[in-house]
Amino acid sequence: MTITSDTRQTVIDNLDQTLFVEAGAGSGKTSCLVNRFVALVESGIRADRIAAITYTTKAADELVERIRTRLEERARAGSELCRSSLAFLDGAAICTVHSFAQRILTEHPIEAGLPPSVTVTDEIGAKVTFESRWEDYVDQLLTDESME
Repeated sequence: MTITSDTRQTVIDNLDQTLFVEAGAGSGKTSCLVNRFVALVESGIRADRIAAITYTTKAADELVERIRTRLEERARAGSELCRSSLAFLDGAAICTVHSFAQRILTEHPIEAGLPPSVTVTDEIGAKVTFESRWEDYVDQLLTDESME
């Protein structure tokens, strides 16, 4: 799917709406999202109050870099809002769906019904923990004479 010029304009102009942009690789999604992010900043919204969620870490990293570059360009062109927003960019939720969910859960554990010190284990950490617990379980079975 290609993003039409009307769609691009809708994404940039309708700042009071939450939008979901879905399109194939090379369609211009990232450029469209960068323009929307900068438009939101120039409308007075701080960067750390904006969420831009992607599906891959690579896409999120590219989006952050392109937004930073555009904000710097606009700051050099005289946009005070873009200049001041650069200080808050690292706090913006420009990340994957999984990272965003983790952020919500760790920042608001009580509201999510979790213990206050909740941590989310990544795939490698979960595998290491499982293997360690499995080894402990097997060792316990082997030393229990009633299990012979």
